[in-house]
Amino acid sequence: MATMITLIIWAAVIQGFLLGLIFIFSKKHASLANKLLGSFLIAFVFQALVDMLPYSAIGSYSIGGYFTLPEVRLFLPILFLHFVLEKVKRASSYWRFLKIHYSLAFGMIAITGINVLLFFTKDATLVDILGWKWMDIIYMSLQYYTFFLTLSAFVIAFYETRRYSLRVRNESSDLTMLNSSWLWQFIFLMVPVIFFWGAELLRIAMGGRGQSDLITLVFLFIALFNYFVSYKAFTHHTLFDGSIDRLASYANTTAVLQPLPDALDPELFEKIESAMVSEKYYLDQNLSIHELARQMHIPARTISTYVNQRSGYNFNEWVNNYRVDHALAILKDNTMDHYSIEGIGSESGFKSRSAMYMAFKKKTGHSPGHFRPN
Repeated sequence: MATMITLIIWAAVIQGFLLGLIFIFSKKHASLANKLLGSFLIAFVFQALVDMLPYSAIGSYSIGGYFTLPEVRLFLPILFLHFVLEKVKRASSYWRFLKIHYSLAFGMIAITGINVLLFFTKDATLVDILGWKWMDIIYMSLQYYTFFLTLSAFVIAFYETRRYSLRVRNESSDLTMLNSSWLWQFIFLMVPVIFFWGAELLRIAMGGRGQSDLITLVFLFIALFNYFVSYKAFTHHTLFDGSIDRLASYANTTAVLQPLPDALDPELFEKIESAMVSEKYYLDQNLSIHELARQMHIPARTISTYVNQRSGYNFNEWVNNYRVDHALAILKDNTMDHYSIEGIGSESGFKSRSAMYMAFKKKTGHSPGHFRPN
């Protein structure tokens, strides 16, 4: 069993390295997010090699001591977090935090450079100069700090992704921007890694010595993570999709949020609904609450509140219900039976076939084809 797990881990190491290179150097899917993801995978691969190499020395240089090989562990949580923040367009809000930890991560790698320099110039290492006790304190302090940074990165990634989902529901009418389940899976796959890593650190803090089987379990989940990323990368276009970028531009529109009145005016909501029907704003595939606010000269916050409280839907659901009704009218019109489902979806304001099917399933429980006369 142990041999099988080891083979899976090493297969994932090779795959993760190749996949990381693809993400970093792909011209077709070039983006900062993909370069971060590729760097994250390669850092994982390198850390696996450092922890699992069956050798104790390279020539006369020992690689079994503290910081004798580059310590990249600190890069893992910061690259993970930076990737998620880049996908939800929130990296700029955490740039100082990211910058500080990137500096610390490169500082950890520099310690290995000092070790190598000492070895070739003094025939010694930092352990020889500082002693095992101090090097053990420095190394374990780094491990605990990195663990709590990983925990913090998970919490921040969870919060910002949830914030993004809520923002899309209340500001955008593009259903494809809500199809971020792969990102949630990416985030929650870190949970078992955090759990087993935390258990291993607790074991050491209580006096445990050597490396336990928990480390093997951690790397097994790393292997599964690599397979997960590769699968999603080739089957889910939103991993390379730029649709999330559109949210960043919404805040620059002329629709300014203004204070709400103490009581809702029922006539105002009727005005909003009437305009949506008469002007058919929902046919705009890129309609956002800010664009609607600009067109109607009503603050976006007011529209959001009225839609939520009077219709019982968020903005995304509210707009797509109009699109479904429009598409249903076309589907039931015998003079329009030459239109394809995709054509009807486009005519109704849906940006893609998948967005149309998602909206139909949610509102009617059936696919669009169910309503087409035989």
